[in-house]
Amino acid sequence: MMAEEVAILMTVFNRREKTLSCLDGCFRQIDGIKSTGEYSFTVYLVDDGCTDGTAEAVAEAFPQVHIIRSGGGLFWNQGMIAAWDEASGTDPGFYLWLNDDTTLRPGAFECLLENSKFFRNKAIVVGTTVDSSGAYSYGGRARNNRIVEPDSKIPVPCYTFNGNIVLVPRYVYGILGTLDRAYRHSFGDYDYGARAFQADVPRVVAPGILGECNRNPGIDKWRDGSYSLKERYRYLLSPKGRPPREQFRYDMRSMGFFRAIGHQISITMKVLFPLRASGKKQNTNEQD
Repeated sequence: MMAEEVAILMTVFNRREKTLSCLDGCFRQIDGIKSTGEYSFTVYLVDDGCTDGTAEAVAEAFPQVHIIRSGGGLFWNQGMIAAWDEASGTDPGFYLWLNDDTTLRPGAFECLLENSKFFRNKAIVVGTTVDSSGAYSYGGRARNNRIVEPDSKIPVPCYTFNGNIVLVPRYVYGILGTLDRAYRHSFGDYDYGARAFQADVPRVVAPGILGECNRNPGIDKWRDGSYSLKERYRYLLSPKGRPPREQFRYDMRSMGFFRAIGHQISITMKVLFPLRASGKKQNTNEQD
């Protein structure tokens, strides 16, 4: 029996040490599984215009990684699509999304694959991460956007999910395809979950904690009163802000027309009347 290929998808930008650390953990996971002969693994990594030598360091330390070079400006969603497009040429059995700021816990990949097998490889399986304090940081999400607490032994359902550790089987890819190309940075992972919900594709949170990843600190610049209104509005329109067209697309898909309109009004009010002034680094990965 031929090994089923798992394509690991990553997109990176100027986080050389974190990228190398993540890949080191990734290949430790692979070494723990490949001896069974059931799975093979290929890492597809998009270098989104890194200027800190990330691609060169990866090529030296992990020559088996398939590096896809970009001139920059892809951001997370488009970068992951570039990796996915490249990987799909070999028709792998699974696509595994992995953020390079995530530290995998031992057995994470094995847990994802075992739980996928339980659902006959027809479900999206999501891994949960915690921050340095032990609090949940990313994972499956309920309709109210709260993180779904994983069970210690069995998978539990979720509505959508963050894209830090996610396993998408070939069967699901055949239904949903890649991430939506209308998004540049955020929304793509949440949107994929909403699309899966509409297509009646199961979405489950794997048992236990599969990794560690700190949340981005501070509040979004477009909500931060320490910036001028012009600066807040400019950042709102940027890929890492809340581009209104992308926000509306996601809200329409997940909430419907009237709630999508209401959310647009809510976001506008937050730009005009920021909650507080912090001057801290903005949070770029959260949905509102």
